[in-house]
Amino acid sequence: MHLKRFSFLALLCLCLLPASAWAKTPSEEQVRAYLKDHPEVVMDVLAKHKVELYNLVLQGRDIRQRMIWRANIKRGLANPLVPHISPKRVLLGDPEAKVMVVEYTDFLCPSCRQAAHNMERLLAKDPNRFKLLVKHLPGSDSARQLALYYEAIGRQSPAKAWEFYQKVFLDQDMIADKGLSAVQPLLKKLGVDQARLTRDLADKALAKRLDDDLAEAKSFKVQGTPAFITAGVVMRGAVPVAAFEDVWALSQNQKLEPLQ
Repeated sequence: MHLKRFSFLALLCLCLLPASAWAKTPSEEQVRAYLKDHPEVVMDVLAKHKVELYNLVLQGRDIRQRMIWRANIKRGLANPLVPHISPKRVLLGDPEAKVMVVEYTDFLCPSCRQAAHNMERLLAKDPNRFKLLVKHLPGSDSARQLALYYEAIGRQSPAKAWEFYQKVFLDQDMIADKGLSAVQPLLKKLGVDQARLTRDLADKALAKRLDDDLAEAKSFKVQGTPAFITAGVVMRGAVPVAAFEDVWALSQNQKLEPLQ
């Protein structure tokens, strides 16, 4: 018999029982029958191995979530959405990367902060595969102003806009507490041309850009933030890097790694 076939719980039970309980190495069926007749053994194992059990539950949760993502990805690829991609907007990452990630975000949304961290990891890990276009669904006047800052800075320098994106999420709590005045030191540090920034912030085209983002999100039934469209597939929440990699693999008809 191969012990690898045993469940985690069965192995723990075997370790817990004295050697005299078995005349020889039991089969998996024998272990199952024993546990059925002696459920108190199961409870004893659970009580003595709480950490292992907790880790096992977390692993199972992650596997189930990824199974759901993969099913959603397959449905999305069958009927892909097509966001509007304007050449005037800031594109983060390698322009030659094959897969466009469109992010709908709010600079003051706590979940968006985690999503932004995941985006940094994704672009760093797979720079030849993924590029990012940030769109905006601000939930407050302050968040809308931050979105306008991002778009206006992008007219000066995509690199500075990307750094603004990273720093604002990093300092999100402080900005939420102190207001937009907390952004001024960051603008100075980035070397933003203040005169040009003021002119661009007054440009109605930028305000319309945000309104268009909202209208597009509604047309895709995207209401909350963060949300993403990757290879035409909608993904909601602070999606981990692995989910984007699954989109890439399935969009290229590649075999997915087995879930373990």
